[in-house]
Amino acid sequence: MPFITTSKAAGICGVARTTISKWIDEGMLKAFVTPGGHRKIIKQDLIDFLEKNSIQTTLKFREKKRILIVDDNPDDIRLLEAAFLPASDKYEIYAANSGFQAIYKIGEIKPHIVILDIVMPDMDGFKVCERIKNNHETRDIKIIVVTAYHDKMKEKEAYQCGADAFLRKPIDLKKMVKTILEFSRVGD
Repeated sequence: MPFITTSKAAGICGVARTTISKWIDEGMLKAFVTPGGHRKIIKQDLIDFLEKNSIQTTLKFREKKRILIVDDNPDDIRLLEAAFLPASDKYEIYAANSGFQAIYKIGEIKPHIVILDIVMPDMDGFKVCERIKNNHETRDIKIIVVTAYHDKMKEKEAYQCGADAFLRKPIDLKKMVKTILEFSRVGD
């Protein structure tokens, strides 16, 4: 996750570093303090702050799309991670191996897209999908449900839970890439 110093944030916003510090102290701009006592700002928090406060900047952020792969099969995770290696300049890939871990990671990394297996221990993909889509902070995340099941009922259930796309395993990587490219253009 990219971090920005208060000095760099000041340059982006066209204000003094002390103004950035003031905004942080007043709770207007999210930041954290490193063990060395330096303030750092998560890039997305600065982007959100700029948008919320209608601050114009000449600098354009070219944010990588964050993708969370959720699957209890480590081989499937490695396959998908490898598929995104050629596009590492455009995508940041994260992984979770259970439904509960997925919910935690979604709050932590705020992914743009979730590739979600249905069958997992502790919380299945349908429940994870419903939680994402029923939360106002995460409902805009695009969800691609994947499964080895080849019956139409699973596909219907996935869409009823809020899935944006449904793919069967073994995953057709060309179809996966096409779907992700379509989702990536939304909101750009």
